[in-house]
Amino acid sequence: MSTPSISRPSSLKMARNPIFYTGKNNTLTNDSLDAMTLQIKVWAGSKASPPASNNYSLSKSYSIDEVINFEVSDLIRSEFLHDFDIYTETGWTQSPYGEVLWVNATGDWTYSDNGAAPASAPHSTGTTYAFLTTNGWTSWNNIQNSQYDTTLLAVARKRFVKVSNYEVLGVYNNASNLIAKATILWNDGSTADMTKTLTYSNYTQDVVVYIGVGAQNLEDNTSLSSSVKPSAHSDGDYYDIILKNSAGATISTIRYELVCEPKYTPYQVAFVNRYGVADFITFFKTSTKQGNFTNEQYKRSIYQDGFTAASTQTAQYQSFNINSQNTITMNTGWVEEAYADVMEDIMMSEQVAILLDGSWVAASPQRGSVDYQKEVNQKVINYTLTFDIAFNERTLIR
Repeated sequence: MSTPSISRPSSLKMARNPIFYTGKNNTLTNDSLDAMTLQIKVWAGSKASPPASNNYSLSKSYSIDEVINFEVSDLIRSEFLHDFDIYTETGWTQSPYGEVLWVNATGDWTYSDNGAAPASAPHSTGTTYAFLTTNGWTSWNNIQNSQYDTTLLAVARKRFVKVSNYEVLGVYNNASNLIAKATILWNDGSTADMTKTLTYSNYTQDVVVYIGVGAQNLEDNTSLSSSVKPSAHSDGDYYDIILKNSAGATISTIRYELVCEPKYTPYQVAFVNRYGVADFITFFKTSTKQGNFTNEQYKRSIYQDGFTAASTQTAQYQSFNINSQNTITMNTGWVEEAYADVMEDIMMSEQVAILLDGSWVAASPQRGSVDYQKEVNQKVINYTLTFDIAFNERTLIR
């Protein structure tokens, strides 16, 4: 006797990679899988509170080798929301509503058990098999449909920050590795704990949690002693953020170094990283701004007669729709080799913003070739990126 089986995601998935629902019924010689439907719901918040209506309804009435496959990542990606304004949070804070989503698919299939009369049955019901997604991606050498279960939701690297920088760190609060505290440890031995006993819930906002561990975030945190605030330390000092579980075991360590930049104007850039959450970097060294001007033009008729000369102040070639899209070219300053992955994150990101006059402004990195630098080749590593501001200087609603 043979009945169909289904492969579906579980745990946390990256929606910028393929996400498969696959049904098959080919164990016995005359097995068949004749049709399959999929009703997909995508939502934020409580796992127990899916929307009343389906976001998508899919169906296939044919199989290949008695296998029916649905790839649903394109449908999921349109549902995500991101908010970089969380960067000033102190302590622990939930992720923005819509940055992490539940996905659940129910439906039925029609099949034959080794040549018997076709039968129809549901392949799944309810929200038992709902899984979590973020708007992230995994590289080509990862197994398709692999799940993510590591705590740190960022490329591991030393982070360089100004004393006045705000910056939050995204972590995955998964059921098998609950985060209990973040220990701040300065290079002079000053230390303090940011304690928060997190419990795993069925709410998307509790799955990804942000910790305010940038220099200014620590300074603004009223629950911390003055000895661990950056104002008690000097440029060039550094502190480690040590993530620990409830048993006191270290899960991950991230280093922050205070950088003084007296000459150039640093720019802070936010981006949705490969794990689908907000991440931040400061470009410290020389930067340039450019205006890229465009216009349209037509040749106008200039009235003349035998008594009146044409005015030279009235152009025969008339410009209109004049505009500019500004660009900013930035340099990171000296960084370590791990920043190759950070540059890849930025270039692969579909949502990037630059902090300009206290507000996040959408931008797009100019994409092309990037040389991933190595200390053995370059000795010192600096990356130069150019960003197009994602608005015309003069807004035209068309």
